[in-house]
Amino acid sequence: MPRSSNSRNRMIQATMELLRRKGYHATSFSDLVRESGVPRGSFHFLFPGGKEELAREAVVAAGDEIEELVTLAARSSDDPVSFVRVLAENVGQRLEASGYESGCAIATVVLELAPRSEHLTKEFALVFQRWRTSLAVRLEEWGFTHERALAHADVIMVALEGALVLSRAARSLDPLDNATRALAELLTADLATAATNGAGSALSRTRRRRSTA
Repeated sequence: MPRSSNSRNRMIQATMELLRRKGYHATSFSDLVRESGVPRGSFHFLFPGGKEELAREAVVAAGDEIEELVTLAARSSDDPVSFVRVLAENVGQRLEASGYESGCAIATVVLELAPRSEHLTKEFALVFQRWRTSLAVRLEEWGFTHERALAHADVIMVALEGALVLSRAARSLDPLDNATRALAELLTADLATAATNGAGSALSRTRRRRSTA
């Protein structure tokens, strides 16, 4: 049983990496066997649903990895700006280390299979929702309202995903760095506005209390 579990995990990890580099349709059965080192005969036993089942498991694993990256970035950050910078730095380092071949496994497969594959499309939506929620929770901890935290989570996801595509095409981290700076400016400005509005609201409440006293 442990051996089967280990083989299954190796297949999932190999699939996740291949999806980042090649996408779903360009990844062959031979690629999966070679990358994972799992015997060819184990494939259908471990994943009776075939390549689509394996891709679904890889997407779920990619979602787990994203949540872990968000958690680690939050732990080493003191504010939302440093949080975004650490998060972008982590994904950028992986992209650069891969020779600009390894992008986002989820985004690559979404472009190929959504909405044609109903099962995978549902999984894509769940994974992106997990990522959005994870980001928003951290942003709320730094003072954003729930609505603004969700809005900024969407912007962060869009900016990072788009920047990864541009950086991969340019073989440079410049697009990612530019996106990170823009996100930092947006978050800083919104926090400053929230603080000003909060102070103004507190002053108005104080004046109303004095006028009714």
